[in-house]
Amino acid sequence: MPGYVEDTIAAVATPPGVGAIAVIRVSGRAALEIAGRVLRRNSGEAEAVGFSSHRARLAVLLEPATGTVIDQVLVLPMLGPRSFTGEDVVEIHCHGSVLITDLTLRALLAAGARPARPGEFTERAFLNGKLDLCQAEAVADLIEASSDAGRAAAWHLLAGGLSRQVLALRDAILDLRALVEAHLDFPEDDLPSDAEQEIASGLAAAREALTVLAATFARGRLAREGIRVALIGKPNVGKSSLLNAILGRDRALVSAEAGTTRDYLEEPAALGALRILLCDTAGLHAEAGAVERAGIERTIDVINAADAVVAVLDASRTLDAEDQVVIEATIGRPRLFVRNKIDLAAAWPGDGSMVEVSARTGQGLEALAGAIARVLPNADMEPTTEAVVVTRARHHVALLAACAALGRSALALDTAQGLEIVACEMQSAILELDRLVGISDVEQLLDRIFSRFCVGK
Repeated sequence: MPGYVEDTIAAVATPPGVGAIAVIRVSGRAALEIAGRVLRRNSGEAEAVGFSSHRARLAVLLEPATGTVIDQVLVLPMLGPRSFTGEDVVEIHCHGSVLITDLTLRALLAAGARPARPGEFTERAFLNGKLDLCQAEAVADLIEASSDAGRAAAWHLLAGGLSRQVLALRDAILDLRALVEAHLDFPEDDLPSDAEQEIASGLAAAREALTVLAATFARGRLAREGIRVALIGKPNVGKSSLLNAILGRDRALVSAEAGTTRDYLEEPAALGALRILLCDTAGLHAEAGAVERAGIERTIDVINAADAVVAVLDASRTLDAEDQVVIEATIGRPRLFVRNKIDLAAAWPGDGSMVEVSARTGQGLEALAGAIARVLPNADMEPTTEAVVVTRARHHVALLAACAALGRSALALDTAQGLEIVACEMQSAILELDRLVGISDVEQLLDRIFSRFCVGK
């Protein structure tokens, strides 16, 4: 980002709206100077505030053009490089009304700062070497985490767990490439068998490690994004009631009249350590009008897109052909059968393979989260203190591409295609890992990543 060192940025770092405190963040070479133009000692004297790094003090905030007092504030300077961005940073903590927050930011902009772009503080932390690219992305993941599993995955990423593993693999591949390059200097000589075996073994080990790491994406994605769960069943089995019971509020319309739900309804919810996106769908049945048929078609689309399907059956009514339609529609999908309305007289016995619930009383809801997790392949969603998982598609793609390049390198070695090709494919793998952690070729990638951050971060 050319010229970023020369300018100073400012933004509100707390969410919009009314609160007890709002934080306005300033970062850049002129951060102290700009803050000094709008701050005075708390005593009311005209003397400017003295800045001591990492020591907070009270001050009054002034409108720079008129000298009018805006608020009494807490000022926290953090001199670079001992700051989040690596630059001089000043945080101003003011009272959290919308008006005062806006006046504080406007005062700083009038004093010489410019508005920060979305994610620009974290981008500067990356460009100044305070974070690598994986850790920078983890900042956004940690802010957005809405479950214990998502928080744990984001924290491991922010702590550098993934980066350390990737860089260790990159170093191992570099060592193998150096071994190949050493023999490229003597093209007239055959590659010694012990060197060839060392290279082949090293490639196999690196590929195995990359494969294992990439395979964690199956559960890492679910930890970060949540599990998309489709509630399906014939009309009036209690899908909408179950949705409301899980949410703890009346979100879906519930009626004794069949076919009330004509389209799917999505709502985020938390079940234990899981973050889920619940989809209440139109009831599946054969005799439906035009509007209901359109809803049923969308239900099929939701089933195909879901990570897990919860097929709801009514324990108080005898199973019929419409229940069979539901069962057949879920074949081939990760599914869980829920026997609802167990608070009523049973029309058929459970067999122990289903989750027994009552949407009306809440009975069985605690067991539902674990049951949903168990039907997902390779999706142990319990937060851990040790495991590193891949949570982003970008990381997953890079790991698979690096693994594929090493496979081509191993094939070239095994079929004697030439050490130049072996080394070239190794270099391709290294470049993929470089892009993953942000070592090279990242200018356009930075724009895509940080533009999705909130302003002030």
